[in-house]
Amino acid sequence: MRDCPAGSTIEGMTDEQTPATDTTAGLRGLSADLDAIAAKLGVKSVLVMRSEPDSMVVAATAGEASKHYTVGAAGTKAGDTDRVPLYCERVVNTDAPLFVEDSRADATFAGNEDEVEFGLHNYLGLAVHGPGGDVVGTVCVLDDSARTYGDDEVAALEDLRNNVERALREDDSALGG
Repeated sequence: MRDCPAGSTIEGMTDEQTPATDTTAGLRGLSADLDAIAAKLGVKSVLVMRSEPDSMVVAATAGEASKHYTVGAAGTKAGDTDRVPLYCERVVNTDAPLFVEDSRADATFAGNEDEVEFGLHNYLGLAVHGPGGDVVGTVCVLDDSARTYGDDEVAALEDLRNNVERALREDDSALGG
């Protein structure tokens, strides 16, 4: 995310440096879910993202990479430019799940922002729908190892998505903004 400090790295982080899970006020009740998914999947980052016209904005963050993905941090969408798209941007635009085992070997996502700035080249994401059924964001996991996800791991992310959508039905501003 471009709003994060330059030169930050995940490697070599100590437990004392590992940031706490953070969320918007409307997603605070999901903090334990975020932590549980980060632990279950063993990924560097679990995110809930809000889609804005020109950017993807962090609404909730857990895992070691939380220092990069702070609540409110935004990544600029590629839109119709020649820039490499954000993973979450593609999920929002297609309303379809996205799995990228290793962006470094992927024609569409090689050189994307998460890979270049933070070394996170593995992605699994799902669309989050608002109360009216429109795509308003994503839930996703990112990692620094090329890997696949089992059915139970995908189901855990689907459960998180369902909980985020439930929170949005109760409070349509749960993603912030």
